[in-house]
Amino acid sequence: QGRCFLSVCSTSGTEPLTQWQSTFDEKQFRKDLQQTKPKWEHRSSSPIDFKSFIQSSLHTDADETAERQSPNTDVPLDSKVSAPDRLLGEICYQLDRRILSYIFQGHTRLYGFIMANIPNKIIEVSTHPLTGKVDQGYQLHLTQRHAELMERLSQLGYKEALHPPFTEFIVNSYGILTERSSQHSTQGMDYNNPDFLKKVIMTTAPRKLHKDLLVVLTCLCMMAEMDRKPLLFW
Repeated sequence: QGRCFLSVCSTSGTEPLTQWQSTFDEKQFRKDLQQTKPKWEHRSSSPIDFKSFIQSSLHTDADETAERQSPNTDVPLDSKVSAPDRLLGEICYQLDRRILSYIFQGHTRLYGFIMANIPNKIIEVSTHPLTGKVDQGYQLHLTQRHAELMERLSQLGYKEALHPPFTEFIVNSYGILTERSSQHSTQGMDYNNPDFLKKVIMTTAPRKLHKDLLVVLTCLCMMAEMDRKPLLFW
């Protein structure tokens, strides 16, 4: 189930990269990702109202205009969110988690690591905590891993200026799965099936979010191909 068969994925010919370390404090990472407040609104080049930004950044037509005016299409921001809705957040969470795990693969605990602070964390982990001496070689290594991965993802439509705050917004809006099914259960196999996840996006998310959620899913498929692991449960 770790293989990607989603039609929007284009990963043929991609060779597996270095094996990732899978020892990762997932519970703490989930907590950090959900509780960390976005910092994007403090930057003049970033949207203040990201929800409005999403609506205006995607292609709109007459149907979408009518849909946006309907109160039923608002992204749910309360705690009573259904499992399909949480699955949208889980897809975004899993992509962020995989990106961070890939870049910082030598670190078993990623407390406080989020997509928004990757450059700062690269500096932090390459600086000796006592002497303040910077390991220039290690810093360059991490910077290159980050740049290499962003280049690969960009070929699938991922935009570094848009999708990190987008995934954080989706996670904070929809939440993530509260229970993890066995990988070999019927639900577990569905949740690791790209076609099933694509259907969830198309039938659950507001239409204005489809494009970018599908980009996120496509990128998640590519990374699952890279490490030969399931999409969600790994």
